[in-house]
Amino acid sequence: MNYFKSILLTAFALFALASCDTDDLRDDVDNLKDRVSSLEAQVNLLNDNMTAIKRLLEGGQSITNVNEVSGTYTLTLSDGSTIKLTQGSEGTVKIPEITVNTDGQWEVEGVVLTQNGTPVQAVGTPGTDGITPKFQITKDGSFWQVSYDDGATWEYVKNEKGEKVSAVSSGEGGSTDTFFESAKVEGDFFVIKLTSESEPISIPIVKDVICKIVEPTKGFKNGVWEIGYGKTATTEIEIKGENIIANGPAGWTVSVSIDKSTNKATLSVTAPANAATFTRATADNSCEVTVQANTNASWAVAKIQVKAIEIIDSYYELYNSGGIIEINGIKIQKDGTNGYGEATLLTSESESKEITKEGIYFVKSDIEVTYTAKSSIKSLILIGDNSTQKSKCVLNNPISINGQDNIQELVVINMDIDGGNLDNYISAIVGTLKNIIFINNNIFINEGRNLINCTLADKDNVTNQILLSQNRIKIKANTNWKATRILSFTVKPTNNNITFTDNIVYAAATTETNATNGCVLFASGKDLPNNITISNNTFINFISNSQPLVIGILNGNIHYSNLLFYYNYANNDSKAHPATLLNAGGGNGICAFDKIIRYDKSDNDTYKTTLKLFSGTVPNSYSGDNVFIPNERQNPFDDGIFDLDKGIFIPSAEYAQYGASIN
Repeated sequence: MNYFKSILLTAFALFALASCDTDDLRDDVDNLKDRVSSLEAQVNLLNDNMTAIKRLLEGGQSITNVNEVSGTYTLTLSDGSTIKLTQGSEGTVKIPEITVNTDGQWEVEGVVLTQNGTPVQAVGTPGTDGITPKFQITKDGSFWQVSYDDGATWEYVKNEKGEKVSAVSSGEGGSTDTFFESAKVEGDFFVIKLTSESEPISIPIVKDVICKIVEPTKGFKNGVWEIGYGKTATTEIEIKGENIIANGPAGWTVSVSIDKSTNKATLSVTAPANAATFTRATADNSCEVTVQANTNASWAVAKIQVKAIEIIDSYYELYNSGGIIEINGIKIQKDGTNGYGEATLLTSESESKEITKEGIYFVKSDIEVTYTAKSSIKSLILIGDNSTQKSKCVLNNPISINGQDNIQELVVINMDIDGGNLDNYISAIVGTLKNIIFINNNIFINEGRNLINCTLADKDNVTNQILLSQNRIKIKANTNWKATRILSFTVKPTNNNITFTDNIVYAAATTETNATNGCVLFASGKDLPNNITISNNTFINFISNSQPLVIGILNGNIHYSNLLFYYNYANNDSKAHPATLLNAGGGNGICAFDKIIRYDKSDNDTYKTTLKLFSGTVPNSYSGDNVFIPNERQNPFDDGIFDLDKGIFIPSAEYAQYGASIN
């Protein structure tokens, strides 16, 4: 059997746009759109075929079925997954050649592709997976570029002379983007004859070896099976073969059992007892479980990512027994010098299910409590009792906190907070607090309102930190374009840190095209804190136009990274253009922008929502330009999940590094 040696790249020819009248111009513009669409289709085809070829090279899977329709071959593998190989079409491009050398390394134009000086492997080596390069053509259509990190960064493809590899044909004669001359089933093999290769690739077809792990019904998020420390979880597997082997990471227990009466198989996985077991020598908390089946020399392999997490059946019992609930350096404990004292557990049997005064409350997940305090309280800690199930709290009044001695806090964890009854903000801070913490909550805010509203006299509102992480913030947007803020300060927020990470913020309405005029941190004319982090958040129709995403006097540091902005504001007006990330208020602090993408789904090109870095004056400390974030060519949620009703937004694998991971 011959290894894959070469495949062909595709490109396009640029053409000049020239016309004598409006009709000619319109025809040329339409022709340009068609050619651009064709180019995108060819590049996507190239990358899909590269992925398919790599999958076939990896081994560990047999082909169980082959189906061909109009030049596209759908191959079903023994783990139940499918890959596609597609014949190309005639073109007029200059075609470089990609090969895999005898060492299993990718080559382009005779040059081994390298990443940081290391050859890029097509065929994995022990302990290291192979890499599938991704290709694109420069915006001016001149040269090929390659990415080794799924499109996060790009570099030019160069030939043996160190010259950029052109994507433009000389125009003499035709060329083709076909990847193979022929494909057919010969006996027990699927045989592919690649273009410019003298010998074919033969891949075995074995229908009696199957190994497929069925997606777990519980604890499976974003492709990872989360299992509590010391707990066992199970899922079905479809398996067929003479020998079955199951392996897990160090410290994990993995087994496969088969019920002969039903012929059904079960995969059981037990996580290590606790986090203390995790040392490099003994265990990993996030890794792979592998199941293998074989018949003779044919093997089928299925893998699933697993992660050990802390599952707390009752935070109240943990707290009462002397345990510590630790959050980003904050320790919530009952006893000791910094103890919080007695707590209240609200259950279905509680005489009252109302919160009327300050304190620390744990809420069972099977009840709904209400917050009814009419006046300010000093401090509030509100925690959903079971870490895997959120507890609901309906707000009949805003949570007004009037801390007085810098030790009070507002901490909300694992709750479903419903602010739909409020005509104002969710929480008002009218005194000095030590911390404001919101973690792992669902929060509903009426349009035009704020999550946290701070109106203290001219001194710091929060002395330690403000942290919002893993929250799903739903904003009513039925009337469209109401100004809504997550954090709103009329004074300096804090000297220290504000962290806004791994959150989903979305405008929810009867129509997907309604939007919120949104701001994460509003402190116009006031000093911003020393450090601000805005990272790994997903924003859906949360458009920062008249108020930037962050506004205030920047003299410290702010870092934006791994952000996903999705827009579908279809109204024919210009008030959403452009959205901006920062108004530094004339300050000269340090700002950084990394891995930010924007996608505008609107079909109205005139009124598409743009996004640029700054409104107002660009800080002198920033060496770059005030650039616009380019619109992504494809919807990040294609092949992912976009569910406005449930607030679930999972991008495709290609965009997995952007946005929140809490789904």
